[in-house]
Amino acid sequence: MTPTLTPQQIADFDRRGLLRLPGLLAADRVARARDYVLSRLERAGLWRDGEWRLDERPRPQWPDSGVKSSKAIGNRHPAVEGLIAEPALLAVVDALLEGQAFDREIYKRPQVMVTLPNIDAWTVPNGWHVDTPRLASGRRPGVQLFTFLDRVEPAGGGTLVVAGSHWLFNEGRVIHAEDLRRRLGQEDFFRVLFADDAGDRAPLLDHTGVVGDASLEVVELTGAPGDVYLIDLRLVHTAAPNAHERPRLMATHRFCRTDVMPELAQAFGWG
Repeated sequence: MTPTLTPQQIADFDRRGLLRLPGLLAADRVARARDYVLSRLERAGLWRDGEWRLDERPRPQWPDSGVKSSKAIGNRHPAVEGLIAEPALLAVVDALLEGQAFDREIYKRPQVMVTLPNIDAWTVPNGWHVDTPRLASGRRPGVQLFTFLDRVEPAGGGTLVVAGSHWLFNEGRVIHAEDLRRRLGQEDFFRVLFADDAGDRAPLLDHTGVVGDASLEVVELTGAPGDVYLIDLRLVHTAAPNAHERPRLMATHRFCRTDVMPELAQAFGWG
């Protein structure tokens, strides 16, 4: 049965810019995608006979993920592409995009994300950024999918996001990513989060605070195969190190509203 978001779920997404949907994707589709990814990693010498073979190469050091996914796995993987054709997912995306169609030209395929174990003691990273500028209209440009091809535990490399940060600096004008980060860094919440010293960032996994009227919270995306997170494309986020003994296997995809694409293209300076 195709799921329908409740009014409370939609309200929570509007408030936090983040929605978690456990087990949304069909197990057989996820298994096919995982098998495909593992078959490619087997060619790279990382997986063999049903086990990880990570000791046969030097251990990467954060921020090196240890694998260039586009090279090791490729950019065309039908089994992974099948995940974003899942009717249950598309129904949720449709609700979050308010029934607007999404662009299929700029972001054609999902991206696989692999992070090998690359740090001994996990710490909050400092590569915080946004992928899209603030638009003059203040509209949500789209949503981004994060899903799991294998279990990702806390401190296991899952992406970090700042829930609620999509509410900041929507001022009726375009604000580009670099300028937005500079302005965020002037706020106490982000001044600590952006600290150069890892020790200053260490306690921030449960970091919460308020900037203006926005309630903010650092959230680590963890879960089991088939679990889904959808986030507002305006959220501040970052890649994270993996302190576990297993690689992180996730996939992501952006669904951009077609009715916002002209404004987004102008803000990015696309032709």
